[in-house]
Amino acid sequence: MTYVQKARLTFLGIDDELKNDPTSVYTTNINSSFFPVPADISSNGAPVYEYQQYGVRMDPSNNFVQRTNTKRMRYSLNGALNNINLSNKAKIIIESVTIPNILSHTFKQSKCVNNIQLRLRGLSKNISWDSTSKGKSTLIFSCPVFFNTQGYGDSTGTPMPDQITAAQRPRINADNNGHLFINTSPDTLYNFGIDDSFLKNGIFEFELLYDIGNCIFNESVANRFLYVPQTINFANDKDDFEQFMISIIIMDVEDDNDKLYDNEEMINKINKLLIGKYSMKL
Repeated sequence: MTYVQKARLTFLGIDDELKNDPTSVYTTNINSSFFPVPADISSNGAPVYEYQQYGVRMDPSNNFVQRTNTKRMRYSLNGALNNINLSNKAKIIIESVTIPNILSHTFKQSKCVNNIQLRLRGLSKNISWDSTSKGKSTLIFSCPVFFNTQGYGDSTGTPMPDQITAAQRPRINADNNGHLFINTSPDTLYNFGIDDSFLKNGIFEFELLYDIGNCIFNESVANRFLYVPQTINFANDKDDFEQFMISIIIMDVEDDNDKLYDNEEMINKINKLLIGKYSMKL
């Protein structure tokens, strides 16, 4: 059974149809020590503006609101692939993908502390399982946040605009703009089975699910750090999602009719017969 490429699709975060839709950012329940309602930090001297500006705020019972950790992205094909007929043996392959990092603009640190999941809605035929869903899985890619201690920092003074001194900037993972993956073995890796109706609705919807944690705040006192709860805030973080990119190849089994005309030996034989017949008439 020979597979041939039917289409190649590239989706960019800048073209996300929901990039200006606040409802595309929401909460997904995950197993994480960081996901439950964070401990009350108000009595520990954490900056008040942090939970005001970034959405980690207290309700009347002095409990913090649950973290927002998911971004949904939508792309319409606008009829571009309506002429492609797929079989039930078709598959999609990830060629490359860029997963954006989400930074705290105040603390210049990554808000994500563990794994990031990329899911594709409608992936129902593929036989797949993951430990988060514990069932039929739509997970197509996952990656950790690679921590480093490089990035933002100032040697002197109180930098604008956030008025936090250099000593108060741990600079953890601040220059990591995302994770780029290139599939070097597309014949075997990141292949997902699809059925003949996969392209019929003409819409691709992805979900980026982050394990959102805390940013470390240095109080400029020996051995004193505060862990400030974070969340995805649509107004402040939506530009970070523009770094998202995924390239997908759609493959399907070779059509027997196409194979006849692609067979060089068969074409040569037909040409010889036609040439011989034409010569006899002359």
